[in-house]
Amino acid sequence: MLLDQLEKYYVDITCVQEMRWVGLGTIEKKNWIIFYSCDNKEHKLGTGFVIHKKVKQLIKDFQPKSPRMCWLRIRGKFFNYSITNGYTPTEDKSHTKKDAFYDGLRNLYDACPKHDVKLIIGDLNAQIGKEAMYYRTIGKEAYHQESNENGKRLIHLAASRNMVIGTTLFPHKDIHKITRRSPNVHHFSQTDHLLIDSRHVSHLMDARMC
Repeated sequence: MLLDQLEKYYVDITCVQEMRWVGLGTIEKKNWIIFYSCDNKEHKLGTGFVIHKKVKQLIKDFQPKSPRMCWLRIRGKFFNYSITNGYTPTEDKSHTKKDAFYDGLRNLYDACPKHDVKLIIGDLNAQIGKEAMYYRTIGKEAYHQESNENGKRLIHLAASRNMVIGTTLFPHKDIHKITRRSPNVHHFSQTDHLLIDSRHVSHLMDARMC
């Protein structure tokens, strides 16, 4: 069970995608508070946050936006943090669905308090490459060599908001970069990412996949 694993690894805040619950709201289970933003009728999509109760006092706000994104604001020592949890349409989805998602993501980012440290994290279904022309927005440690369409969309979003894709900054073995394995076990990809404002990139200590 997810909560048991989070207890095992002493995780305080977790972003979850594909919850497949119905509706939106907050529930408490054992030592955890779960905030969720899911479809109103069907068990599909869904995003949320799982928060350990020991950091409950740091939560300033939660806003469910759609089954594909929600927003959490937490209090920090010097800055508050605005965390957007996103679940991007996959590469094969229509441009209309992707445009609608990114319009919502930009609007949510722009609505965050100005002086907060802003992060976007989640299953962003984007393969980020190592193209030198994007080096102001990405690092040199991405798993892929070339960005796919979703990857370029994510890079353009990051660049337009002066963000950095943190999952491409840190050197790790490939096994600690990949986030998805195909059913035939022969194709691996890195599609989950974390973005942070470039002026606060020093706050990010590491980004590693398990």
